[in-house]
Amino acid sequence: MLCPRTNTSLEPLLIGGITVFTSAQGGVFFDNSQIFKFSSPELKHGQVLLKHLSEYSESKYDVSLRINCPKCKKVVMMRRFFSPLKVVEIDECPGCAGIWLDSGELAKIHENHLTPKKRKLLAHEMSTNHGFITIKAPASRFMPTNKNKSAHETAVENLVRLALLGL
Repeated sequence: MLCPRTNTSLEPLLIGGITVFTSAQGGVFFDNSQIFKFSSPELKHGQVLLKHLSEYSESKYDVSLRINCPKCKKVVMMRRFFSPLKVVEIDECPGCAGIWLDSGELAKIHENHLTPKKRKLLAHEMSTNHGFITIKAPASRFMPTNKNKSAHETAVENLVRLALLGL
């Protein structure tokens, strides 16, 4: 398989009996549903993969460009958000359900992970406030911040983001 960004060979990496494919630029391809064994920062598989990917230097390429699936070479991958927080946009193949994460995206997923308790609180908040809730995203080096914004401006932005989600 080839990296969908650079057309260089993907290297197979065996972690806990699961094979994923990594690029020399720090990208990673997961077969159908494998990502859930790596997406939580509490899971050992995810920690090992993140440590491995951190050894690569991040390359500068346009991640907004659509890419073809490394497995289904002629299928263009869909772009979607990984979680309701809409922090990490991933590429998913509509054919094989494989997932491509660009360099740094696994780290973003770990930094913005919702625990089961947080998910339950989010669902409760959504059901009692007709879908209007305020989510304070965790502090992250990947989230742009503007210290000049008022608390009201930030709250309004969060409400707009959730309204767009349909939550």
